[in-house]
Amino acid sequence: MPAKIILLISILFFLFGCDRFDQLQSKMRVFEIGATEYEIETNRKDVSALEKSLATNIYPIDTQMTRLLRDLSVRDSFPPPEWMAGMMNRYFWLNGISIIDADQNILFRYPSVSIKDLSFSPAFPQALDLRQGRVMLAIEESELGKEVLLISSVYENFEIAGFIVVHFDPRTFIAQSNRPEDIILITDQEIAWTGQFENITPLLQPIDWQDKLTRRISGKISLEHDQFFWFARAVGEDWLIYLIQDN
Repeated sequence: MPAKIILLISILFFLFGCDRFDQLQSKMRVFEIGATEYEIETNRKDVSALEKSLATNIYPIDTQMTRLLRDLSVRDSFPPPEWMAGMMNRYFWLNGISIIDADQNILFRYPSVSIKDLSFSPAFPQALDLRQGRVMLAIEESELGKEVLLISSVYENFEIAGFIVVHFDPRTFIAQSNRPEDIILITDQEIAWTGQFENITPLLQPIDWQDKLTRRISGKISLEHDQFFWFARAVGEDWLIYLIQDN
């Protein structure tokens, strides 16, 4: 029985674009098993190490991120505790969910005791321009490490009434991958996780990701003697960028 990895068709379009999807289907013998799911026979000789790494390392975590962003973007009112509890159960790597008013006052936290002392200030003032149905990303530093903030806005009478903030530690998120040490996770502004590649962190800092992302959402870069494949997940106007080594 060949080893098979379930992939949603959306990640194929996301990684390679519509124009290249037909070529990818031919190369990887992708076949339909349901309404929107596809399988890849990852033990075949013509599947590259990069494609296997994408399927086994990136897909599991990016799928969860995609679903979380969707659940957050469709929420158009302040949620009850039951909704928050459901989100925390569904995405068990979350640290918490908070409700903030338009003056940046924290109205409610779930759970009531936070692991980290967070103010959510890195989201402001940009969050004040956040349109309904959009999500933005920010990173807050704390004594216990970085925290990724995903923020959506709540409108009442066509004005911002406040925000829903879902937050997590990037180390906990990346741990859902089969080999988290093989992944670098950054935003378009700063580095969230370097895995085993901490020594190349100084080489990542000067990269102008905003400039790269105006032209494409994936590509390759050289860092010292190594090649890395990168691709970006849109988070509203922001980006979450994954890098894996292209052996």
